[in-house]
Amino acid sequence: MKTSDSSLVRRLWPYAKPVRLLLGLAAILMVAEELLPFAGPHLLKKVIDHLEAGGPVSGVHSMAALFLAAVLAAAFSGFLRAVAIENVSARIVHGLRTSLWRHVQGQGMAFFHKRPLGELMTRLNNDVDSVNRLLSEVVLDLSGSVLMIVFGSAYMLASDWRLALCCLLFLPPMLLATHIFRIKVRDSNREVRQELSILNTSLQENLSGSALVRIFGLEQRRQKEFARHNADYRTAWFRNVDYYSRYFPVLNLLTELATALLFLVGTWLFARDMASLGTLASFSWTMGMFFRPLRELSDRITNLQQSLTAAERVFSVFDERSVVPADGTHPLPAPAGEVEFRDVVFGYAPSNPVVKGISFTIRPGTTTALVGATGSGKSTLAALLARFHDPDSGSISVDGVDLRELAPHDRGKAFGIVLQEPYLFPGSLADNVALGRDVPRERIESLLREVRLGDLLDTLPQGMDTPVGERGARLSTGQRQLLSFARALCQDPAVLVLDEATASIDSQSEEALQEVTNRLLGERSALVIAHRLATIRDADEIIVLAHGEVRERGTHSELLEKQGLYARLWTLQGSRGTL
Repeated sequence: MKTSDSSLVRRLWPYAKPVRLLLGLAAILMVAEELLPFAGPHLLKKVIDHLEAGGPVSGVHSMAALFLAAVLAAAFSGFLRAVAIENVSARIVHGLRTSLWRHVQGQGMAFFHKRPLGELMTRLNNDVDSVNRLLSEVVLDLSGSVLMIVFGSAYMLASDWRLALCCLLFLPPMLLATHIFRIKVRDSNREVRQELSILNTSLQENLSGSALVRIFGLEQRRQKEFARHNADYRTAWFRNVDYYSRYFPVLNLLTELATALLFLVGTWLFARDMASLGTLASFSWTMGMFFRPLRELSDRITNLQQSLTAAERVFSVFDERSVVPADGTHPLPAPAGEVEFRDVVFGYAPSNPVVKGISFTIRPGTTTALVGATGSGKSTLAALLARFHDPDSGSISVDGVDLRELAPHDRGKAFGIVLQEPYLFPGSLADNVALGRDVPRERIESLLREVRLGDLLDTLPQGMDTPVGERGARLSTGQRQLLSFARALCQDPAVLVLDEATASIDSQSEEALQEVTNRLLGERSALVIAHRLATIRDADEIIVLAHGEVRERGTHSELLEKQGLYARLWTLQGSRGTL
């Protein structure tokens, strides 16, 4: 959706408002920097006319001193303006990126499901960097160019309106060409930014999935896909360059025609004593100053359009809002671990519920397992328990307190979650257990040894301070899962949620994790989403799901005696190993 330039600038103003005084100082310095150079042609006219009238050379000294003072003052103003602008730019981009990051972090999980990672990275980095100079540099420079054109026009009209018309005659076609160029470049820059976002997404996907690409021999296919995106980006960029290749020759032609007309009319006036030599020399200098901002105007308009296009993309992220579960305030200082699902209905699309009227209770200190085929709603129930989403109807409570009313800090103490695919940050083992919380090192080491990572710690040169690499690349799959188990236990939660935690690890690691699970559950409640039924045969209750509904429930032996869905799954898994 296209947004007007003025509305984008208004939305950016709050980020510049804290530095408005510095921005105002930069504007004043910009005026001085742009107007002081006009002292040059004015003093040149006086010098030439003075000498032409036979005046003494000594009279030129004072004017030369004034010219030098104007040059030094303009240079000093330019230096101070540059310092002020860099400060303003840094503060604006800091505020904008912080605000955008806070907005992204505050979105619900649905936001991340439909936004590719590469696109979000482009918005947070490339686009914000392009926006950062919009109010501080581009707008000021553009204003400076306009100010010089206006002041130059007034100065030339005051000096000699006939010579001034020789220049001003070409101003309307130049401004018309610049206006058309601005519109074309804005659309072109929007397309370039879009193609760059697609290209970055393709890069991110290919780099993240490099192992799968090699395993399945997809190199040529992925290369062709990347080449197609790269070609689309190149085409969009060439289209942008094409506008420049047309605009600058038109501008140069009009400038040369104006120069020729000025010389022609100026010579005619001088020959008839209707204009002095000083006036002609002054106009020659002034005309260069007059047309210079017109040439720079194109670049500044291009920068403006790039910044506005980037701002449009950044604010499109601000305008996108997904439903975020509101935090409650109810305290739960010492959770016992009783969890109740009561008539829970939820669907990622309201018209297509994934879980339908599910009710069950996890008693304190007991283990409840969820089993069922893919798509039956097991992981959705775990996501609801983690409050990635709220139920469309029904309720989920812990110790009688609805999760929607529970304070976030107490929710963290109540639940510890181990996912099927644990994510590790690039820091050390200790960093990935503590996650920035103030946890004693002795506690971290104790947790790592409790989850049977002691042998690994003893072999690592830096112990638990050893970096795990990008996404835990230096650890095996089983070690990453055991580390995530230690992370879940760090706050000593009352309820452990294991979302198919053994689905993607080898048998030895599964045996270790099962032993750790049985040993550390203790008095904790547990909700186990099972991929391998053998891991939950000792659960206090097993709930069998199908198409988002509870089909069977009971202990392992009770369900086998029923000869129902669970018995068929058990038989099938016995012959194939897993579901």
